[in-house]
Amino acid sequence: MPLPVRLLSVGSHTPAVRVTSAELDQRYARTPGTTQARSGVSVRQWVGPHDSSVSMAAAALDQALRRAGLVIDDLDALIVAAVAPEQPMPTTAVLVARRLGAADGALQAFDVNASCLGFLTGVQQAAFGIGAGMWHRVGVVAVDVASKGLNHADLESSALFGDGAAAAVVGPAGQGSSLLSLRLRTYPSAAQLCRIPAGGTRWNTVTPPPEASDYLFAMDGLGMMKLVARAMPAFLAETLDEAGVTLDEVAVVVPHQASALGLRFLRERLGVRPESVVDLLAERGNQVSASMPTALAAAVETGRLRRGDLALLIGTGAGLMFGAAVLRF
Repeated sequence: MPLPVRLLSVGSHTPAVRVTSAELDQRYARTPGTTQARSGVSVRQWVGPHDSSVSMAAAALDQALRRAGLVIDDLDALIVAAVAPEQPMPTTAVLVARRLGAADGALQAFDVNASCLGFLTGVQQAAFGIGAGMWHRVGVVAVDVASKGLNHADLESSALFGDGAAAAVVGPAGQGSSLLSLRLRTYPSAAQLCRIPAGGTRWNTVTPPPEASDYLFAMDGLGMMKLVARAMPAFLAETLDEAGVTLDEVAVVVPHQASALGLRFLRERLGVRPESVVDLLAERGNQVSASMPTALAAAVETGRLRRGDLALLIGTGAGLMFGAAVLRF
């Protein structure tokens, strides 16, 4: 269903430490060219000693606020999406608000965790609050530091990921810009295909897991792609139908940068025009929840997405979850 909001501005932040696939080949004694060939990623950015989830999220939000001509106290709510927060409590959103100097009692701040679809989930929550009249402007930030949870013995997953943050300021619809549809669906039969088993209440430093590697990310990429191939075409068709548009009308497709295989599936099996796809995988890697909004910010910054254009945001996340949105920017 249409949601009465639009994106007022976007912003992003990527850490400065560049890690090439050639460096990873050397570091982990792989045959030269192996990492890039297997991952599709040439270079990814990882946090350095002075970076954190909070510092990156604050930088991305500050950029989005400046572009909208706003400051932190102009927001009624701040929603931060992350797979792994900087600390269990208080929320990353609270820490970002403090870093940007938010006044006490000025806004509501909370986190969401919807894996790689955290940004869409945050925008959905912002739309609900704005539509209900509770909020007028909402900051939505997605941030993840994947580099600290990778199992480098598993080339399939470890070479794929980068770190980063991206943000949007969401406000009431107007002047032709609006969110035409936003759909999120979960396929819990695939829950084990993408996981970090330890680090919560089940297994932790008090109750250690069976293996130390249980603290690290693991995925079955082929298993995930089988489900995507089976169910995603119908999911996309329903999203477009709900928005009342066709793929031919969409100017820019902003996918979650899941993998080279996932992006190829989007182009070859879903009927998306290849030239419409924003593809940052080779230069950024998969930035988890920050991946989709980083690609969105890049599309706006380079002029590929202009006011009045239709954009399709689409992706998957652990769960397995599907998400898509059609917006008139």
